[in-house]
Amino acid sequence: MRISVDEILCCAAGVCEAELPDVFEVQDGGPTKVLSESVPVDKRAALTQVVRNCPTGAVIVTE
Repeated sequence: MRISVDEILCCAAGVCEAELPDVFEVQDGGPTKVLSESVPVDKRAALTQVVRNCPTGAVIVTE
């Protein structure tokens, strides 16, 4: 699984960090940073919600 954030689309709203703070970190003055591409099975539903709830569609997950 690969998790990425499109730096052009990211508006640093913090939705991703609020849901999965161990995976995402909003940067001061820049796009959100992916801290870990390892998401436990029990948090996969939260990751799906992060992708759906990102206001700009910047969070991308590929298998």
